Amino acid sequence: MRYKFKLNLWSFLLFFFLLVFSKNLLAQPQGNTTKPEAEAPPLKIELKADKTSFKGGEKIKLTGKVPEGYKVNFIEITSKEKVQVSRLDRKEFKFYLSKEIPAFYQIWINEEYIAKIDKNGTVEEKPVKEIYQKYKQNKKWKIGEFLRESNANVAFITPPKEIKQIDVWKSTVLRAIIGSRGIKLDPLTDKKEISKEAARLIQVRFKKFEKIFVLTKIKNNPDGTFEAEITLPGNAPKGDFTVLAVASKEVKSDPIQLTHQISFPTVYFPVAGTSTNIFGPLILSFAICTFGVIMGAGGGFILNPLLILIYGLPHGVVAGSVMPTVLFSQAAGIYNYSKIGFINWKLGIGVGIFMLIGGFIGPLLNQFVTLEEYKFIFGVILLILAALLFWQTTPGYLEKNKKERAILQEYLKRAKEAKEKKSS
Repeated sequence: MRYKFKLNLWSFLLFFFLLVFSKNLLAQPQGNTTKPEAEAPPLKIELKADKTSFKGGEKIKLTGKVPEGYKVNFIEITSKEKVQVSRLDRKEFKFYLSKEIPAFYQIWINEEYIAKIDKNGTVEEKPVKEIYQKYKQNKKWKIGEFLRESNANVAFITPPKEIKQIDVWKSTVLRAIIGSRGIKLDPLTDKKEISKEAARLIQVRFKKFEKIFVLTKIKNNPDGTFEAEITLPGNAPKGDFTVLAVASKEVKSDPIQLTHQISFPTVYFPVAGTSTNIFGPLILSFAICTFGVIMGAGGGFILNPLLILIYGLPHGVVAGSVMPTVLFSQAAGIYNYSKIGFINWKLGIGVGIFMLIGGFIGPLLNQFVTLEEYKFIFGVILLILAALLFWQTTPGYLEKNKKERAILQEYLKRAKEAKEKKSS
């Protein structure tokens, strides 16, 4: 009995051992199985430039090599310098603002590229030249539509990566009129949302289609090498730029760095995000203000549109930059008018209070106005001023003006006599 019990015990232990061993054996990989392959490294484009620093207007030669079966069709150029840009969405009345928009941004596109457009599951091929010309001629072009239609969205890489958030306010018509941004909402932090709004802010920043997108010749050789030339304008920001070569969404180069060197008299204006020869605006200001004073005005109404037209400065920056110049002319005017006794302080202070209110609202309201609206409003004001000046040349006005001058001379004479009498 005891022997039979021991035999059963040993049988049970042997069975348990075989069961466990067989499971482990089955769990082991079979001899003919292969180890899983390591994940293939991402394909990279080799990219280099013939110089690491440049001056505006100089040609920069880019060369490199692409993986087999690919071609370089896009080159993205981004400045490290940033500027503040805002946009009012007038459909939803939302105000977007970012201080991280590149001061300079361009995507260069291979003019021989054939874009593939997916329309309802059907892929349509179209030369990028045709798409480019269509958008260039359209004054109401939208950057998002062009990026998708030209496939250039694969090269829109750096801004969404570098912008951490975009601030958002919910506004109303009344708030926009008085220059209020409205109620602050949660900022955009999602990368897809940032990418969409960053593209729109870049369009607001540069306005013209050809300033953002440039058609160029990118030579892709049979051996996988490529060549291209890029040129950055003289008014580009100072400092570092990053350059990327792009073949597809997955295949691109690591960024290379170029440095824009500027020297006096070229000066970089951080608020405007542009560089310019300082003597140009100074000479223009001198000429315009001299002419303006002759007409009895400060000259700012002429200087503003010329600075926008000639130097391409943002209209908000121009308006804000010209404002301090009024201090000098106004200070001199107040001193001289008080000296000859022509100031009615009650009237001046009363009017000044309302001008203070307008001066507070005006700059805030400026950020809601587009360049086209700014030009239109400014044009209307200039037309009104021109009509008034023309009216002042009519015979009736000149005759009336003679009488006013006679009264003024008499007033000056009496003021002088009263002053001399008081001093004696």
